[in-house]
Amino acid sequence: MLEVALLALAAALIAGVVTGAMVPFAAKLAFAVRAVDYPGGRKFHGSAVPRLGGVAVAAGLVFGAGTVALMRWTEWGIPVSDRELVALLIGSAMVFTVGLVDDIVGVSVAKKFLVEFAAAGLIVWAGWRFTSLGLPGLDLPLGALGGVLTVLWIVGVANAINLFDGLDGLASGVVAIIAGSLLVYSLVQDNHFTVILMAALAGACLGFLPHNWMPANIFMGDAGSLLLGFLLAATTVHSSLKSSAAVAILIPVLALGVPVMDTLVVMTVRFLERPKGHAVERLLRMFRADRNHVHHLMQRHGASRPVVVRTLYLFVLVSCAMALAVALTKSSGLGITLVIVEVAAILLVRTLGFARFTRTLADEQREELREKWFAPSQPQAEK
Repeated sequence: MLEVALLALAAALIAGVVTGAMVPFAAKLAFAVRAVDYPGGRKFHGSAVPRLGGVAVAAGLVFGAGTVALMRWTEWGIPVSDRELVALLIGSAMVFTVGLVDDIVGVSVAKKFLVEFAAAGLIVWAGWRFTSLGLPGLDLPLGALGGVLTVLWIVGVANAINLFDGLDGLASGVVAIIAGSLLVYSLVQDNHFTVILMAALAGACLGFLPHNWMPANIFMGDAGSLLLGFLLAATTVHSSLKSSAAVAILIPVLALGVPVMDTLVVMTVRFLERPKGHAVERLLRMFRADRNHVHHLMQRHGASRPVVVRTLYLFVLVSCAMALAVALTKSSGLGITLVIVEVAAILLVRTLGFARFTRTLADEQREELREKWFAPSQPQAEK
């Protein structure tokens, strides 16, 4: 285990260094192809910021994981089959490419989902899928439904990470924390392949974070966030194959709970906003960007952006610790209890933020009415 831990450290260092070194190139490329975010609307930054940081992250991942994997491929007895490796590589390339195209010229939601579902289908085709649902005293086999749930999970997590990338440094830091927890879990499982992949993932995010911290010099873009989310989701599915059937789904749900549950709540709110609207229109609205994620609501509650990001880091860290506790105890009862606690905490934060927002909005509207009806009239200028 010590050798694997040292190799994981090497993968993380290589990924971090390569990512940091590639950021200037990615920024120049972004300006050259006009993949730039300008101020205004939902954007907080005050100047143009390139959004092709995913190129640097992908380069770090490839060099970090690839170099170490090639060094120990034979000694480890090829921990994954050729079919699994090909599916993961092609699926990752598909998701990264559609994100990159979206960053440069834009891609419709339907086309993005088509590519994401196809990439997730490759993972299921390779044999990575949820096989059972663990409940206290009961392991419910999923059968063919396991493949469907796996595809939905992978696509859902990829988009959750993408939508969670709403503040400088948020997504890269959150992914680094989750990847670190999955690395520890994989070490316990003696799953060398996942250890190295998660080490490279965490290293790439940490190498990118200084350039993405407030105020960000570069954004990750869809190419980076979708790729990171896809790899996290696929890795949790692969790890579940080696875990107790009773906790196979609970561990990834806990580890990725903050971005995934927040995204589910936001999408539900979007769907229910206009109950009399057309069903298709309401479904499309679920995937439109807005300012109703938990980090937006925390800001409305009065927290500064750095405080929001650090608080969510802590929240995710606690969630990952709970996932590791369930993994080590193999207790489905504990897992279900902690999932309920996590959901309640997220809903509480959202409720507090929304209440503050509605009070602020009401105060602003009252002030506008007061100025309109009670302000002294201005004398007309002489003709």
